Amino acid sequence: MQRTARAALGALFLACAPVVHAEDTPAPALKLPQAQVERLLATYAMIKRNYVGETDDKALFDGAMAGMLAALDAHSSYLDKDAMRDVGRENSGEYVGIGIEVEGNRDQLRVVAATDGSPAERAGIAPGDAIVSVDGVPVAGMTNEDVARRMHGVPGTVVAVGVARRGKVETLRITRADLHNDTVRVRMAAPGLAWIRISEFGGATAGDLAAALKKLDGKEAPRGLILDLRNDPGGLVAAGVAVAGAFLPPGTVLFSARGREPGANATVTVDARYYRAPGHPDVLAGLPAWTRTVPLTVLVNGASASAAELVTGALQDQHRATVIGTRTFGKGSIQSVVPLDADSGIKFTVARYFTPNGHEIQARGVTPDIVVAPAVPPSSAAADGLLLREADLAKHLPATQPPTPTADARREPPESTRTFGTRDDKALHAAVAALTPADKHTPTLAGLLRRWGGAIASIGAP
Repeated sequence: MQRTARAALGALFLACAPVVHAEDTPAPALKLPQAQVERLLATYAMIKRNYVGETDDKALFDGAMAGMLAALDAHSSYLDKDAMRDVGRENSGEYVGIGIEVEGNRDQLRVVAATDGSPAERAGIAPGDAIVSVDGVPVAGMTNEDVARRMHGVPGTVVAVGVARRGKVETLRITRADLHNDTVRVRMAAPGLAWIRISEFGGATAGDLAAALKKLDGKEAPRGLILDLRNDPGGLVAAGVAVAGAFLPPGTVLFSARGREPGANATVTVDARYYRAPGHPDVLAGLPAWTRTVPLTVLVNGASASAAELVTGALQDQHRATVIGTRTFGKGSIQSVVPLDADSGIKFTVARYFTPNGHEIQARGVTPDIVVAPAVPPSSAAADGLLLREADLAKHLPATQPPTPTADARREPPESTRTFGTRDDKALHAAVAALTPADKHTPTLAGLLRRWGGAIASIGAP
């Protein structure tokens, strides 16, 4: 049903969940566990004969496959039609929606950002608004992905969004539109210091980053860069390779992938074959030379995961950047997607990845060079709970290396993206200080924030 490990890895670097077509390469003969297969069929027959209601064969076998994938690890799963559509959206960087980014806040979803010119912004939705319903269905208990799917749809159709403001709920009817997933935002953190925020690694991320870096190449190049990967859940491996490649010389080792069979092992370098899609230009061509030499810091926290950790580990091990913040999430595994038909597929783990110096990320994370815990009021910690990492997930893949010496049992509360760029953003303050010579008299971040009149909106919209 699936390609060999070697063929799967060959497609691996185009996406975190690359599409692998089952019919391309015949798999070696597989001996089926006859007793277990007979038990499955016997269960199916008993349900068909005795269940009190009507049954649907597709639903039964879809459920069986979902259970089989769920038994593997925390990141292997059965993909229904909506999930397969999400894979395509992540690869393309384009989607149909209203243009907002939200994050969970107890039983509500709080708006983090509304894309400039988006249907949501035109309807008056602003950061801080609470989304309480979509098309009349309360969002309490829904995941962010469930809410996003309800907001996505066909261009020109209308979605009713319930917004809570000042104790009242207002229902806004918003027309969906074709949108670009804006995952890269740039602000100046201090004179000469560019703050680049990447909210996730999607199909358009590398190109958007390259465009932003070229735009910074004015009369005077920045004297330092701050790459902010906090609360970045990861995404496409290819996008991570390109982002790291924007700051490292060609040929530099980024990570190694290690799978079950020898053919699943590879060392990935800054090379276009690992990030350029067929028929597309090299997004890193024509970058200013200073992007690979200017002083660089990377901001991470316990919600920086997967491709964000891959980039961080590469820049840290290659001594290209100083990493600031808290230990990352610890998702060091790579998944492939196999379509089963037009409306479904399966996603399963095919390899682990390791940093250039051989450090395992899975269930361990990346430890910063400078540890800076976020400033979170005790009341917030009590209300929102503690941040979970990969090692806390049920059925997570265990690490093959011992825990890092600095890893301990301490847990910080989740860090809200709404605090990034505010006066309380300790990690950003630390990055500015690290990139500012002691004898350089420049305005502080707090001073710039006072001048700008408040927090910086730095988060990319979905």
